[in-house]
Amino acid sequence: MRHSFLIAFLCWAAVSSVHAQAPSHTPTPSTAAAPGGGVQRATGKISGVVTDSSTNKAVEFATISLINSATGKPIDGTVTDDRGRFTLSRVAFGNYSVSVSFIGYESFTRTGITVSEKDPEIELGRIILKPIQNRLKEVTVVGEKPLVEDKVDRMVYNAEQDITNIGGNASDVLKKVPSLSVDLDGNVQLRGSSNVRVLINNKPSSIMANSVADALRQIPSDMIKTVEVITSPSAKYDAEGTAGIINIITKKNTLYGVNGSTTISVGNRTVNGNGNVNVRRGKVGFNASMGTHQQFNNRNESLLERTVTYGTGAESYQSNLTQNGESRRRGGGVYGQAGFDLDIDSTNNVTAGVSLYQGSYHNRGIQQSFQNSPDLAQQIDNFGWGRNKSQSVDLNMGYTHIFKPQQELSVLAQWNKGNNTSINNQDIFLNQETVLDTLLRNNNEGTNREATFQIDYVHPFQNKTQLEIGTKGILRRAESDALYRRIRYSTGTEELDPNEFTYDQDVYSTYASYGFKLKNYNVKTGARFEYTNIDGQYIRPAQDPFTDSYANFIPNILVSRTIKSQTFRVGYTQRIQRPQIWYLNPYVNIIDAKNVSFGNPELEPELAHAYELGYSNYFKTSSINLSLYLRQTNNAIESIRRIVGRDGNLPIVAGTWQQEDVAYTTYQNIGKNATYGVSLSGNTKPVPKWNVGGSMNLNYITLRSTLQNNSGMQYSFNLNSGYDFGKGLAVQAFGSYSSPRPSVQGKFSGYYFSSFSVRKELWEKKGSLTLGVDNPFSKGIKFTSDLKNDNFTQYTENLNYNRGVRMSFSYRFGKMDMKQQPRSKRSIRNDDAKGGEGN
Repeated sequence: MRHSFLIAFLCWAAVSSVHAQAPSHTPTPSTAAAPGGGVQRATGKISGVVTDSSTNKAVEFATISLINSATGKPIDGTVTDDRGRFTLSRVAFGNYSVSVSFIGYESFTRTGITVSEKDPEIELGRIILKPIQNRLKEVTVVGEKPLVEDKVDRMVYNAEQDITNIGGNASDVLKKVPSLSVDLDGNVQLRGSSNVRVLINNKPSSIMANSVADALRQIPSDMIKTVEVITSPSAKYDAEGTAGIINIITKKNTLYGVNGSTTISVGNRTVNGNGNVNVRRGKVGFNASMGTHQQFNNRNESLLERTVTYGTGAESYQSNLTQNGESRRRGGGVYGQAGFDLDIDSTNNVTAGVSLYQGSYHNRGIQQSFQNSPDLAQQIDNFGWGRNKSQSVDLNMGYTHIFKPQQELSVLAQWNKGNNTSINNQDIFLNQETVLDTLLRNNNEGTNREATFQIDYVHPFQNKTQLEIGTKGILRRAESDALYRRIRYSTGTEELDPNEFTYDQDVYSTYASYGFKLKNYNVKTGARFEYTNIDGQYIRPAQDPFTDSYANFIPNILVSRTIKSQTFRVGYTQRIQRPQIWYLNPYVNIIDAKNVSFGNPELEPELAHAYELGYSNYFKTSSINLSLYLRQTNNAIESIRRIVGRDGNLPIVAGTWQQEDVAYTTYQNIGKNATYGVSLSGNTKPVPKWNVGGSMNLNYITLRSTLQNNSGMQYSFNLNSGYDFGKGLAVQAFGSYSSPRPSVQGKFSGYYFSSFSVRKELWEKKGSLTLGVDNPFSKGIKFTSDLKNDNFTQYTENLNYNRGVRMSFSYRFGKMDMKQQPRSKRSIRNDDAKGGEGN
């Protein structure tokens, strides 16, 4: 902790230094010498910033009029700059009002402004303009955002505009986001890479600690407002996530009044329900939401065929394994959050929030294994069942002080904890279920804790430049306590093998980011310094601990230029990626007696160089976004599968589980991973009531390692279309396809997804009824893989029965009052750990 406070103190000193050097505001004298020896009338100035009420963005070129209160006539004026700022200089002492207007917005007037010798400089703060098209009738807001927006540094998918999302989960939503792909197991990839960091409301969540795929299935889609994809993060973001950052924003009203909504969905595979409420009075706001997601009738069929060659030449022989299995998964969870914010005055704000999750999933299945080798012919019947239970709590609080518009100091803190319990039981029979041979009883208790402290300071300058500096400390601790129990009926013996492990990772960082305009170009550049300290302890069985520490300097730059509706941009950044707990946990997950997986606690971080060239254009009813990118990852972490034969050789020992013809899967730093790609997305409206959007991603991947090399082309695309028939009736359709993708040891097949929805609005748009269908053209989706190395080949096939039909009902209640939007809140973003698929 002392390192955190030291860095925090140094950053505070830097902030104080910058603030001390900023131009001070000195009172304007009541009189001054005019040219020629005369007396000039005393003057002051009036300044402020203008923003949009619905997007909170700056309004450029808004007209500012200074009106004399006595005569009611305008006497001066100006327009806002690209950040919405304005200044009326040399304003004579007196009483005034300020009028703000812009095409498409309602006019705004501030009265009772007095410029005097006592108060010569008037800061009006944030002035909020309301779009004219927003006609509020209780909770109805007319006017829609496009489904996908390009905001230069990120792509934003407005999930609440897509009615095919109703009744699903977060995994279903991410399938429709440009540049993202989600496989049948729920694992997320960004531009062909699973090395992404997933945040919820700009903050890390302990719900994501053990498995992103499982976590996404537990968040109802109706709670999601937008999904942001950030491929070139600035220095203020943590340096991890080599492919980029996915930020899920949940629905939370910031409008005044009491309002909310509730949704319930019932289908043949899922039942969902959620609700949210917002209360805002004066300077105080409170919001809360809760959702539940229950899955059932989720069936999977699997096939595995593996051939292992032992020895060489005349002494070689082969062992063949064929497995057929069927499993079912059911369960669900409850996810809730609550937030509080208080505007103490116009310059000070405090926030606090909490989110909770509790879930449980049950698995049950049967598998038949047929083993053939020169000295063994055997059938094994495996009956397995298990449970995975998880709980998490996240607490956060923050304080923001505004010195003047765009000059802010934020102090933020966060603590989260997650617990995960997994139980895997198996009964193994021989000779076609006639002989009970072995009982396996495996349990794992895992805990993840994380504490974060962060300080950020933003300082604007008069030449339209902006400096951002900050410091941060993240203290992580992961614990795993496993017990493996094997009862052999054939020998009458019982084997117990405990495995207990702790892992501490502390990350201390500081950053500086500077944005400025160079002629017609907007430039944002910066650098981040991060120091990481690691301490791993093997408690049972006792082994020597391992420690590590390293420092990284991470630069980045983003240059853009806008010509009318076109924007060109080029960017470069480095990213570092530390492995998450599911890559590190040495707990041996015995999927079945012949397939075992476990983490590698001695993994080292990845380091990536990312280059991007982008172009976007907006027309009257259309938009297009094109990006070319290159990502070079060194020390890449990849999944590696090896077969243990009679000699039992295994690079990472896994206790007593070294068996003949068993596949051991773990993670290793294998070498280099280079990805060259292009992404294209766009939206259009052929007619006012019909919208069409889609995206395409094409990349070439090369994998180079000390074990094996591989390369290949991968592509994915999706198409989304909706039509509004009027009178509250609308339909929407979505389809996507991802091609086969290479891995170090082979390739994984492609997969597709489709959905259709029709919605009818009721009771003056307060309510709606939606019917949705997933994958109507096929009862299931098949997913295959082909893997091989020097001594084995393996083919797997998984068939997921995921055709689904659901009916959803939504209702919105309460009234909204567009008095004043609260200022934007800063939040912690711990986007520094390697994410991806869980064990």
